[in-house]
Amino acid sequence: MSDVLTEENRLPLYWVVDILEQVCSAVHEAHQQGIVHRDLKPDNIWLEPNGLGGYRVKVLDFGIAKLAEATTPETAFLPKSSSVEEPATLIPSSRAVGKAGASAATAPAPIGDLEAATLIQPQDAPDEDALATQLLQENDQNTRLSSRARPTVAGGYLTMAPNSTAAASGLTRVGSILGTPLYMSPEQCRGEHLDARSDIYSLGIIAYQMLTGATPFTGETTSIITSHKEVQPTPVRELNKKLPKRVSRVVMSALEKDPAARPQTAMAFANAMRANADGLGTLYRRAFALYSEYFPKFLRLSFFAHIPVIILTIMLAALQIAQPRLSKLAFGITAACVGLLQIPATLFAAWLISAVTAVIVTQLAGAPLKPVELRIGFDVLRQRWRPFLRTGLRVFLRILIGWILFIIPGFVMTIRYLFWSPVVLLEGIQGKPALKRARQLASRSWWTVIVVCIFQIITPSIVNLIMVRLIGINRDVKMGRGVKVTAQFTSLTTIFVMPLMSIVPALLYLKMRQLGGEALSEVMSHIDEAEGEKSLWQQRMRTRLTVTPQNRTPTY
Repeated sequence: MSDVLTEENRLPLYWVVDILEQVCSAVHEAHQQGIVHRDLKPDNIWLEPNGLGGYRVKVLDFGIAKLAEATTPETAFLPKSSSVEEPATLIPSSRAVGKAGASAATAPAPIGDLEAATLIQPQDAPDEDALATQLLQENDQNTRLSSRARPTVAGGYLTMAPNSTAAASGLTRVGSILGTPLYMSPEQCRGEHLDARSDIYSLGIIAYQMLTGATPFTGETTSIITSHKEVQPTPVRELNKKLPKRVSRVVMSALEKDPAARPQTAMAFANAMRANADGLGTLYRRAFALYSEYFPKFLRLSFFAHIPVIILTIMLAALQIAQPRLSKLAFGITAACVGLLQIPATLFAAWLISAVTAVIVTQLAGAPLKPVELRIGFDVLRQRWRPFLRTGLRVFLRILIGWILFIIPGFVMTIRYLFWSPVVLLEGIQGKPALKRARQLASRSWWTVIVVCIFQIITPSIVNLIMVRLIGINRDVKMGRGVKVTAQFTSLTTIFVMPLMSIVPALLYLKMRQLGGEALSEVMSHIDEAEGEKSLWQQRMRTRLTVTPQNRTPTY
């Protein structure tokens, strides 16, 4: 990754998000195994071509975590620190000299190789007066001392070579602190015990560098470390004006001095980056892609849900044909009854399609290897149909009263409770808690939800209007009986439109969860319960993805 940044300077946002998602996935897995990397930087991120025009990201060099556990009997390792402008002052180990020759011990290393180098202080390093202390470390159980390091103050040790005015390259080098100063967290600079949130700070710096072309702090080693502990970095958006404000806020949240103020997991950081980077255009493109890819399944679902609507529509068409043979009173009463029945029938179709679609979309996001089956969605709905029906009626009454009283309250209610269906089915919540949870999710991006709701309301009307125009119905043409009958069937265009309209809120629900840094493990568990017994490979995958090993603590 460091080679890429050397040539490209800053990267497009979509590329940054894709790389970070894969890096965070690997780091999150390490954290679940109780390992803190402590030396995340571009030089430890490898982009492996996959032969399909893309790449797979790998996280390298977990050596620092192992260094904290043991030292070799032959060589006492010092903890890693910073890069230097004059690499010739750093002396390789005697083993390296013996293998590479004396010239390798004194020849300056290329500047481009400094990030990849891990230099080791030899056991017989000369105790020259020119050596000066640049970093003092308080008593820390992870500090490794060379045999000739000499104390300068209580708890502090000489660890740096002379003239080590770090030029802000990313060298992982022998020093008094484990890590690379350009990418170290404040608590790491203070020599404190670390947890997973230290790696998240390093991930934030990597994101900062990919988006702006530079790390937040540069200069000498001591000034970099001091800045990490005390100075607030320049906001990303000030250095990259094209970056959305919401993405800048996520990156800066990872660079908070207080670990508690950062995203608490690597996947939460990646999810927040993805959710804030993807706009509505991406959301609708994804919806159209899913709709077209699984069109037969969505059409079958919609047709099944619309069976009552289809029957009532046929009845209305029959009434139109039989109108001359019926009295006006009989025709009016019958048509009114059938028309009223269409309201609950359409509501039933919308709820059923919305519920099953939410399950399908969530399954595609959380378990893409599983085949898409409508049965799973119906199984989840069958297990939760009572709370689903009760909560749905509560939502319907609130929205209906809002529209009756005034248009704005009805629209507000529609926005607030847009996510009630996936909340009930996938999170196991019902009643008032479900409505509160739906409002909480919507509040994470009100403007996005408002725009989506507007599209949800006007799109079916636009499609219906187009269909009416196509069959030649307008105010200037006298409609015959045949045209009236045909007009009854234009409402059935919702069979094709409603699945697409249901995919969008389902995707938006996942996006709102991402904005809150929430994983899909909880909602996937409800799907797994409905699915019943799984094959062995599925059980192993689910266990590996969701279970944190017991009796393990992070490696400091």
